[in-house]
Amino acid sequence: MTEEEQTVLMFKGLIAELSEEQRSIVNAYIDQLDLMLADNSTEATIALGFVGARLQCL
Repeated sequence: MTEEEQTVLMFKGLIAELSEEQRSIVNAYIDQLDLMLADNSTEATIALGFVGARLQCL
């Protein structure tokens, strides 16, 4: 298993530990992000990468 796959599993575990309401909210955000990236647009990928980089600074 790659480090990236381990990270995905870690987040799945974190989401599973949330309350039902929190899981619903998180899954709605994930769905929105998936829709944004569905067209494989360079702009969406850059925007998401930028947000990820900002999160690493927290």
